[in-house]
Amino acid sequence: MKLRNKVIALIVSASIIIVIFIGICTIKKRPQQIYNNLPLYTSTAMWMYDTSTPEKAIGISQYVFVAKVNKILRTEYKNPVEIENGLLGTKIVTDPYTVYDINVIENIKGNLRTDSSIEFMQYGGINEDKKSYTFIQGGELLKAGEYYILLVEVFDEEGTIEVSDPNRIIPLENHNDINTASLSNDIISKYKQAYKNEIIPEGYDTNKKTTSKYDISNISD
Repeated sequence: MKLRNKVIALIVSASIIIVIFIGICTIKKRPQQIYNNLPLYTSTAMWMYDTSTPEKAIGISQYVFVAKVNKILRTEYKNPVEIENGLLGTKIVTDPYTVYDINVIENIKGNLRTDSSIEFMQYGGINEDKKSYTFIQGGELLKAGEYYILLVEVFDEEGTIEVSDPNRIIPLENHNDINTASLSNDIISKYKQAYKNEIIPEGYDTNKKTTSKYDISNISD
């Protein structure tokens, strides 16, 4: 009888430990915010270059332009990684990238086409399971019908223009139509002046071979 009681006690103790362990894991992974009525996970990032001022951010951007966001086209999922899933084994997680249809209204740095809409990719968006969102701290989805200054780079051989750093997505307010004269001219002027005084960090490659597929130089008549 004593042996049986010891076995029961050990089983109960083990069960309590397992419950506590699961609870700790859940608390650590639980998102602290809600976005579009779904849990929001935030990613931290360590940037290779300082983007704290317009001059520094423009210095490491291949293209800087005023854009109107038309709509979200899709979400792509990249960088699959297998991770531990508590006591249930493992699962595959991916990074969401939101792809937008936009119009370039005015080029500040570089020369992207303005005669038709183009695609623009932003790190972050709804996760593959459609049950939550992931963004870098301070990031959010761009709004359809709104205007932004975008400071982008080309990250792949296909010439996709992309940005991850929220400091390089500048919302423009107080506009009435697509004409840049109605936009936040003070902000646009600030970034035009910043381009004249751009700060290029030591070691940054200013002669990148890959240009955007939307660059005027890559478009044939």
